[in-house]
Amino acid sequence: MRAHVCSDAAVPGGNEDAAGILGDVAVMLDGAGVPPRFRAGCHHSVAWYSHQLAGRLLLRAQDPAVGLDAALAAAIGEVRSLHEDQCELERGGPSATVIAVRQRADVLEHLVLCDSSLLLTGADGAVRRLTDPRVDQVVARERGAEAIEAQRNRPGGFWVARHEEEAAAQALTGSTPLAQLERVQLVSDGVTRAVELLGLHDDASLAAELAEDPSAVITRIRAAERDLPTGRRPRKVHDDATVVTVELGSR
Repeated sequence: MRAHVCSDAAVPGGNEDAAGILGDVAVMLDGAGVPPRFRAGCHHSVAWYSHQLAGRLLLRAQDPAVGLDAALAAAIGEVRSLHEDQCELERGGPSATVIAVRQRADVLEHLVLCDSSLLLTGADGAVRRLTDPRVDQVVARERGAEAIEAQRNRPGGFWVARHEEEAAAQALTGSTPLAQLERVQLVSDGVTRAVELLGLHDDASLAAELAEDPSAVITRIRAAERDLPTGRRPRKVHDDATVVTVELGSR
């Protein structure tokens, strides 16, 4: 697997994204920057959680006989065991979105949980984006942070990696023949802001420019975030931005 990572923290030294490549597996996790009151039962940071989970998922996914969802469930359980004795997780703990891909035989397997995205560039140059729409659906129908948070990891709500192993079974999974792919990119929503929030790209142009120079893409995102008028600025003016690019084609 030919792959590389580019990541830029919104706040220097405080990157809550986590990404890694090991063997034929690549993962990207975006730590959920929810208000502290929604993770009041745990004293660990969001960055601690996303990095702990990313490392364990990479290891668990090395066995091709284990599905990516099963590997994620086991990794969630392992991280839970690190702090359930010292934290009151039923009162809320840190969480993260998850994207994972694994090259196996003649296919690329994928797992997508919550609102990070997987950009698949086909051998014909067409770009397909996979993301989990459920959190956006909840935000569209609920009013207020408390109402949205009440739908986290609930049937009919949205799912994210936290301390509940059953969340892994709710991930979107599938596979694509390698012959149909040129590359894939695992991106946090700090990168896809370039499409939805900032209007700098569509999915196809974003994938193409990330393949050429991901650092330049993120630099342009940062400038556009600073230029947003006050009324259009999100709660976090800047967000951690991470992309893992996996080259699969002949070039």
